Amino acid sequence: MRSIGGFLRNRNIVAKKELDQESVFYIFRNIIRLKFGEIGASNVVPDFYQDGVVFLKIVNSNWANEIWLNKQMLIDEMNLKIGNKDIVDIKIKGLK
Repeated sequence: MRSIGGFLRNRNIVAKKELDQESVFYIFRNIIRLKFGEIGASNVVPDFYQDGVVFLKIVNSNWANEIWLNKQMLIDEMNLKIGNKDIVDIKIKGLK
């Protein structure tokens, strides 16, 4: 009788790792800093992450509009860095 571990290794089945909030925030902050600079990083703050959705606090409506216009690009960049399609949406929770 074979062990489960041996069976899984032979099948190349890998358990999916749960994506934690701190990792999502780290990736998000780096992308914001890269795309919008330090000013963007100080005006767009991740608040929490739940079920593939990143919720943001934004300083003013100008930055909210900028994030809304670039939402799909940000989602695509985050998923590229993560390596799969875990991020499905970005929502603006409210002004900071």
